[in-house]
Amino acid sequence: MPTASTSKLPTPKSWDEFEDITWEIYKRKWHDNHAQRYGRSGQAQNGIDIYGRQNSSGKYIGVQCKRYEDNKLNQQIIKEEIVKAECFSPPLSEYIIATTASRDTKLQDWVRSLNEERVSENKFPVYIVFWEDICNDLVDPNNRDLLKKYYSEWEQIFSNQEKAISEQVESIHCLLSFEIQQDCNLLQELLNQNDRALSEKWQSCFSQNRGVWRDTSSRLLLARSSRELMSNIQFFYQQLDDIEMICKSLLALISKIQSLESKPKYNGGGILGDDRIPQPAWVNNYFNELDAIKSINLNKSYSTKFNKLKEKVHETLNIGNQITCEFN
Repeated sequence: MPTASTSKLPTPKSWDEFEDITWEIYKRKWHDNHAQRYGRSGQAQNGIDIYGRQNSSGKYIGVQCKRYEDNKLNQQIIKEEIVKAECFSPPLSEYIIATTASRDTKLQDWVRSLNEERVSENKFPVYIVFWEDICNDLVDPNNRDLLKKYYSEWEQIFSNQEKAISEQVESIHCLLSFEIQQDCNLLQELLNQNDRALSEKWQSCFSQNRGVWRDTSSRLLLARSSRELMSNIQFFYQQLDDIEMICKSLLALISKIQSLESKPKYNGGGILGDDRIPQPAWVNNYFNELDAIKSINLNKSYSTKFNKLKEKVHETLNIGNQITCEFN
């Protein structure tokens, strides 16, 4: 479906209307309310249809409008218009040829090369503005009144499309806000979790709750509505992935600790685990001094990681709450 930013509007039906459109666009671009269409049909215009000054500077910019039914603009026509424009007084600082022709890489390459020569000779540069460029100016949100003035039917079509997209985005915001709020509830539950009560639930419960985020079309619409919001949501989910990885690591430590501490205690004589005394093979089946040291170190590592997990959970919870507040 064409949108305002991707559509190519039909070219104006008359040269006069094309000049009016171009004049109104450049009057705004230059911030020059005194920019004017130059002369009238039949008068010598020195290759200039519109002239004005950028931001009230003392230097004039000239525009020549070329309306064609097909792509007739060529190097020879451009050269002829430049010769005329060089007679304009006072001298121009820039020269623009606005055309209803479509973009042409050969012309663009040639004009770039031409400008290198002209700048080295201290002459004004030349720019070609094609119909696609003018269409982009017309559909700019700041110029929607011009679009409505010259293309009222198209403006209505674009407005309806944008309204439909806006409703879709609002629906996505609502659904995504609900999913993120569920994640925040889980984060709060994990924050209140006893360090020894960590369960396998925390290895995947966050990554399972992303129905809206996994939908490509939903993410594209989110990106169009707000790139900053999109970035914040992406960071939030990255934090959740990190939390699940930490939980997996902690559960692996718990398994090691439990495996050690579940060994039976030896009540017979001798000192198990003492390297100075030869140990029989069956010693490894009992909880010994080496196991006790390993257990202490593993418990310390677990406590350190669990405290870091709590810090990360708290930080991520704040991010999630900020996102849901922005949705609301």
